[in-house]
Amino acid sequence: MQLLTIIWTLICAAIIIGYPIYLFNKSSSIADKEGEDSKPLPCNTVELLSFDIRHQLPGWSFTIDVPQITEDVLYNSPILFYLESEDKCVKLPFNNATLGYTANVYKNVGKVYVTFKSLNDGVSNFYIPAWHLSKLKILIIKSRDKRIYGDWGAKPNKSPIHKGLVKAGVNINDYEDILGYFSNIAAIDFKGHFIAPMPKRAKPKTPELQSQDQKLYSTA
Repeated sequence: MQLLTIIWTLICAAIIIGYPIYLFNKSSSIADKEGEDSKPLPCNTVELLSFDIRHQLPGWSFTIDVPQITEDVLYNSPILFYLESEDKCVKLPFNNATLGYTANVYKNVGKVYVTFKSLNDGVSNFYIPAWHLSKLKILIIKSRDKRIYGDWGAKPNKSPIHKGLVKAGVNINDYEDILGYFSNIAAIDFKGHFIAPMPKRAKPKTPELQSQDQKLYSTA
């Protein structure tokens, strides 16, 4: 009888001590799970921006303010650029053999620079007429989907992205083609169409003329 009493006492003591520990561990696991659920989901979007550049031409280069290109975006998100003319929208950089120029694009935090050089030597500035180009379109890839996130500048034969485009029959140089491909993978977040203002031209300095009321000190 005494043995049963001792065993029952030990069982009760184990329950009294163990149950609070069980409740504590259970509450901790629930809190951890809620913390995981509250973490932001990975971004699966491609941002689209459009700029009217007709006020920037004629000229051999132009600069556009793009505040969406933050330091984080510059270093962590692939960015594609397309120039639109009357009949097509082509990926930068590109060569136009018909008019004889090459177009290049450079990016920095909050800025995009586009330059035009002669195909003859690749150095001389080439002045683009105002009627030739109309829009600059920018695609900022924030999705982490492996089909579109990676090094777009890699050689096509070594790039999984380019191999995927070829397999899907997508022409990377065609804006409509690439936009349709993106829309099947990520949400297209259209940020708006903006008009790039006319660049400020530096006024040529003219020599100041002597005022007529100045005294004449010498005629020699």
